[in-house]
Amino acid sequence: MTTWVLLRGLMRDQRHWNGFDQRLRQKGLRVLTPDLLGNGTLSTEASPLKIADYAHAVWQQLDEQVQEGEAIYLLGLSMGGMLALEMARQRPWQIRHVFVLNSSAANLSAWYQRFNPLNALKAFFLRARGKALHPIESTIVRLTSFRHRRDCSLIAEWSEFRRQSSPTIRNAWRQLWAAFQYQCPLTVEVPISVLCGDRDALVSMASSKALAQHFHTDLIVLAYCGHDAAIDAPAKLAHYLLAIVEPTKPQAEVQEDDEPAHAQYAHTQYSCNDLLEEEMAFNEAIFSVWDEKALSILHSKSSAMNSAKTGNSLPIRL
Repeated sequence: MTTWVLLRGLMRDQRHWNGFDQRLRQKGLRVLTPDLLGNGTLSTEASPLKIADYAHAVWQQLDEQVQEGEAIYLLGLSMGGMLALEMARQRPWQIRHVFVLNSSAANLSAWYQRFNPLNALKAFFLRARGKALHPIESTIVRLTSFRHRRDCSLIAEWSEFRRQSSPTIRNAWRQLWAAFQYQCPLTVEVPISVLCGDRDALVSMASSKALAQHFHTDLIVLAYCGHDAAIDAPAKLAHYLLAIVEPTKPQAEVQEDDEPAHAQYAHTQYSCNDLLEEEMAFNEAIFSVWDEKALSILHSKSSAMNSAKTGNSLPIRL
């Protein structure tokens, strides 16, 4: 029996998976979503200053839920990716595969590649506003999501999460310190896959490239996905995760002239209907925005022409 363990990042908890964990369960997988110290159900606990201490705490939770000898797949998003690598370093014999999503390490990337302060500032000023929308959650969604950065229903839901329970300011700073100080190990005796969104406004793709090069693995890029790919493209992310761990073509059959390893991830035993529906919905949303802009421009031109006909055209400055 195997278990998937999903690890969120800075100031996030199991509620912020937004149904991605349930999507995996619907595919027949056992999924656990432990909270980090200081977040979610553990918001009253003090957040450690070292990633290793978070890892120890998560292992304590898993020891109560995972049977001895049971294989574990780890998926870590952002700071959760650092935690996943550290957990694999601590107990490699219990981990079958580690997936690192939009993460980074201090010994591989510059600080400005790991955190984009300018984009964070832009997100604050361009955030969605509303009575039910908490400014912090609105800024976070604007910064970390590409496809849902204007999704007021999502922001309202996360705002309600914050009202129910949220990390203290002290714990938030301690988590930030732990993430910024984290240095990944030279080697990890577990298969590692590195994924990133090509529209990540928070963490540069260069950080994921550095991790992939460090662990001598392919970098899998998720198109039109921001930092929180589990929100932007859950079907696509699930598709790649399952394709990597259960490819239809055994590695022993791969020849030198075959397609590259990452290209084989496109075909698995799982249905791709949800993936197709997700991409179609995204494309329809894009075209809808374009149509609105086109109609707006057309309306403006029409108004200008009518004004010109009635002699009310604006003066031309030479």
